[in-house]
Amino acid sequence: MERNEATQSLSNSGGIVDGARELFSDMIDSVGELSNNIVDQIINGENDYAGSVLGPGVLDGIVCDNLTAILQCLLGRNDSLDAPRRAGRVKAENGIPMASLLHAYRLAGLHLWDALMLKATTPEHATALLTASSAVWGIIDRYSSAAAETYREVVDERERKDQQSKNVMLLSILEGDFSGDAGREVRALGFPHEAAFIVLAVEMRRSEADPISAITAHLQKMGISSAWAPWKGEYLGLLGSGAGADASAVANALAGTVRSRIGVSLPMHALESAPVSVRQALLAMRCIAPAAVGVHLYGAAPIDTMLVAQPAYAAELRDGVLGGLADLDPDDARVLLDTLESWFTTDGSTAECGKRLHCHRNTVLHRLGRITELTRRSVAKPVQAAELFTALRAVRLAGLWVTPVRAPVRAVRRSA
Repeated sequence: MERNEATQSLSNSGGIVDGARELFSDMIDSVGELSNNIVDQIINGENDYAGSVLGPGVLDGIVCDNLTAILQCLLGRNDSLDAPRRAGRVKAENGIPMASLLHAYRLAGLHLWDALMLKATTPEHATALLTASSAVWGIIDRYSSAAAETYREVVDERERKDQQSKNVMLLSILEGDFSGDAGREVRALGFPHEAAFIVLAVEMRRSEADPISAITAHLQKMGISSAWAPWKGEYLGLLGSGAGADASAVANALAGTVRSRIGVSLPMHALESAPVSVRQALLAMRCIAPAAVGVHLYGAAPIDTMLVAQPAYAAELRDGVLGGLADLDPDDARVLLDTLESWFTTDGSTAECGKRLHCHRNTVLHRLGRITELTRRSVAKPVQAAELFTALRAVRLAGLWVTPVRAPVRAVRRSA
């Protein structure tokens, strides 16, 4: 490894360097005493160290090693960053905060500089030390940066492992494979001791950013804790609240904030029911058309639930009832289906339907007549109207002909 620029400049500074090198060499013999003083001040001034399992002996070794390495680096004998990296690793593993780690380096740097100034008793030594000051502080800064980088690596790795462990625990609950103390696992995931739960299924879309952080923030504002894990191409979330998880409130709170499909299960009070809730959430998510976004609560649209639960039968029903529209120009088919959907939405009012579609009611009647010709089913006959509605829902859920921009929130209040 090449020496850093500060050390290289110092090594090429002629007589000034010689004077500074003498101070640095003499200071190596005093490292033990200087290290003890620094450790005492760190422990007395930092509660994080005083209450830590990191003993004075370990801390003294870290300080002594770093001081020695800094002086060796200033003398051009060593440019290794092993000492600060060990400091960052040990302090991260023992729970010392990053701020305390960096403060210890600043404290050690000040003590080292003061000790060097005391040794610079001649004008030559003082001048040499001042000339070398940028190199001294540059190396101290380099060491503290190396320690901080290793610290972050250790913390990131620990968090990654913790998250992996939580993912395994969460999936074992959601898949019904967990064993042992369910209460302990719930607490490990950050939930209250006694909580009511619901499950969320969130579509994972490649073109969008991870939606979970935004969803988690909204839930936290509602006092709802959550734990998440990827599962077969989607995100599954377990939501829990000591005050009870209101599925309708969750659905309404997330509406308008999401950029994918979200399915919400009904509440459950026993984790043994988690696999059922997972199925409910996934079915609810699929009750939103593939290209749409929105939130859907399980049970809010029973016909849609039936169709997505039986996709093969839904396709058969769709083709059997509306297959006659397939021979039309796609735009013509789209207009007819939009008219049929609007007619159902307005409870069969052709006048209101015309207002929504910006056309005369006679135009609505004409389009409904065309649908009757093509499907041999009339909206005026209840059974046939039911078949048309169900087939229309199968079309929408399959994302054919028309893709709504945003699906409405469908939430019903229902006891667990």
